[in-house]
Amino acid sequence: EEYTTNAHDLAEAAKLQAQLEQDSNANNNNPPSSSAQHQYRIPSVSIDNGAYKYVLITALPPNSSHNKPEVFVHSKRGAQYHRNVAEPLIPILKQSGYTDIRIKGGGRILRCDDDNIIKIFGYSYGFGQADHALAKDVVERSGKFVGYTVSWSNDGY
Repeated sequence: EEYTTNAHDLAEAAKLQAQLEQDSNANNNNPPSSSAQHQYRIPSVSIDNGAYKYVLITALPPNSSHNKPEVFVHSKRGAQYHRNVAEPLIPILKQSGYTDIRIKGGGRILRCDDDNIIKIFGYSYGFGQADHALAKDVVERSGKFVGYTVSWSNDGY
């Protein structure tokens, strides 16, 4: 079933972005203590087989001595809206000690295991269009899809 972004989803996406902005400002003043962090490796790429909505998220890793964010490309089977992809990932990032979490946009990802292809395209009404070229780079560097042809386009929804 296809879901179209509505006023409620736009409001929820804006609320999520505002909460992340507030969290980021609070963390700049009070960095999390390393003892409170549950650190485990969060995969930079999680793409369900099929064509689904995805989000591009950046976050500063725990105990990072540099200000270079990690980039996450996640899609989710059954997500009605792009925020439904981001919502489960954000608490995991927070609990793992990541800070300055930002949803940088969204789109769609088609993953076809039969043909070894991944196509990244489209946009998110709630979060704007992701940098698909960056998403492609993150997918390729992850090493999860060796042998796949990964492409991107700004076309489509």
